[in-house]
Amino acid sequence: MTPSTDGLAIGLSATRTLLVDESNAYSPTGKKEHSVLASPAMIMEMELACVAAVRGFVEASAGFHVDVKHIAPAPVGETVETTATLIRIDGLRLRFRVETKFGETLIGVGIHRRAIVQK
Repeated sequence: MTPSTDGLAIGLSATRTLLVDESNAYSPTGKKEHSVLASPAMIMEMELACVAAVRGFVEASAGFHVDVKHIAPAPVGETVETTATLIRIDGLRLRFRVETKFGETLIGVGIHRRAIVQK
């Protein structure tokens, strides 16, 4: 059965967790002990959280706009939590508020837009 956009509504959200490790980290100094979550890895988590938020309502979507700030580090060995919340539906275009936290510290925040792909 193909998922339907019936029930797609503002407020749908999903949260993902990610362990920061060497595969998703970057060291601004080149020293391993300074490695932190890389911005591209954080943005990928934001996109995946958006997809998860509308899973079951949208069969496929494609990201077309990312506007985020990476404002604090998350060290290797720690876990970050990323939440995406659907805040606008405009035809086939979806807008999400995204944020990533390390404990109580906000490390990334912004908007991600996706388009529903019709097959």
